[in-house]
Amino acid sequence: MPNSAVPANAAPLRLTRRGLFAGSASLAATTLAPAALPAQPTQTDAELTALGAKFEQALGVYRAAQAHYNACERRYLREGPDPPPILSEEGPLAHLLRIRGSWWTARELRWLLKDESERVHWPAAREAYAAALAYEARDRRFASRVGLRAATRSHEDAIEALHELSDSILAAPAQSRIGLAVKGRAVKAWGKPEWWSSEESHADSCERFAARMIDRVIEAASRCCGSDGR
Repeated sequence: MPNSAVPANAAPLRLTRRGLFAGSASLAATTLAPAALPAQPTQTDAELTALGAKFEQALGVYRAAQAHYNACERRYLREGPDPPPILSEEGPLAHLLRIRGSWWTARELRWLLKDESERVHWPAAREAYAAALAYEARDRRFASRVGLRAATRSHEDAIEALHELSDSILAAPAQSRIGLAVKGRAVKAWGKPEWWSSEESHADSCERFAARMIDRVIEAASRCCGSDGR
């Protein structure tokens, strides 16, 4: 079975816990004081609400791209070519493998062939290098045939789009509850979804408090303004 293609990890928003925690508490305070902010979006929130609509669209694109990527990866792992024995723990260079169950790549073998202290292994490394080049070419062709390479690019593009939109949403000023809810939605859906996890290991007490405050902001906007509050 080929090495698992590492899915593009949907990295969290670039926030510090201290900054977001303080901001969340501030948002909750304004929610509890109705006179502090208008319920309906103001003219200055027009950009923020537009970004929120784009975020929801981008989130849908990301989820579709992720589902397609996962399907392609499952087929790749199930049907893809296995590395030849000469590259694996059955080969002559097995004792030099750094990770049990792995195999030699062409890149690693090139480094081995430059290491003067390993000259004794060069004959076997040259043979393994030729096998690695052939295997990796075959593996790339299969990945392309099942659509994994294109799916990976689409998945990464969708992640980057959400990163950019989320950064813009958090940077934009909010003058209404709708605007605050847009920010909260971005944090909940993309920035720190683990804060809402039911597993205790995924969030500490401070993070869970921040999550509750964000939920209060989203719920208040939904009650007052008809926002979906998802």
